Amino acid sequence: MEKYYLYINDEQHGPFNIEELKNKKINRNTKVWFEGLEDWKNAEDIEELKTIVALIPPPIKTISTPPPFNKNNSKSSENKILGFNRKAFLIVLGIIVIVFIITITTIQDFRKDKIEEGNKETEIYNKQVEIQNEEIAKQKEIIAEQERLEQERIEKEKQAKIDKRIEEISNELNVCYLELDKAKKNLVNVTSFKFLRSAKARENDINIANEQISIWKNNIENLEKEMRQINPNWGK
Repeated sequence: MEKYYLYINDEQHGPFNIEELKNKKINRNTKVWFEGLEDWKNAEDIEELKTIVALIPPPIKTISTPPPFNKNNSKSSENKILGFNRKAFLIVLGIIVIVFIITITTIQDFRKDKIEEGNKETEIYNKQVEIQNEEIAKQKEIIAEQERLEQERIEKEKQAKIDKRIEEISNELNVCYLELDKAKKNLVNVTSFKFLRSAKARENDINIANEQISIWKNNIENLEKEMRQINPNWGK
């Protein structure tokens, strides 16, 4: 409930509540002050007191004098900041500061959480990329090993074919060498003079023997050429 002070006959009275003021029979020119006013006011200028102001004729207007200095009023003014009660102002200011600090802290925490969340997402992404790279590397190793084994198999098969062909050529050369020796011996035999054989028959036998020798030499030459192609170190 509001407390009112009166200034009557150069003296300050109060504080009074609204009921007590009714008994004081104040008039509209009575100086009144209450907390929140910067200066004394006439009772008629205060909305709450208009109903209890005694009706008297208005005074003749005179030069107004400044309100008397009042220690309580001065003290009250000193206890105000920007028109507000000092204590209330400090409380409100403290609340504003606290709210500001809480707001800033909340914003910083929110940003920190966002940064941490982003870091976690980045870490998870990097981990997934690392796992994928490891899987890709493993797959590459498996593929490389399969290719190596396949290449090794192909090389083995190729070498097996080469070895088989070398063996075949060696066997064929042995046969050719034997047949060439036989053909040479046959040439010696048919070249020697034999009874009961005409000169023409002898010449024909010699030609046949020479032809056989040429055939076997040609076979040997071809086989040796093939052997050197597939085995360059052969014969060295």
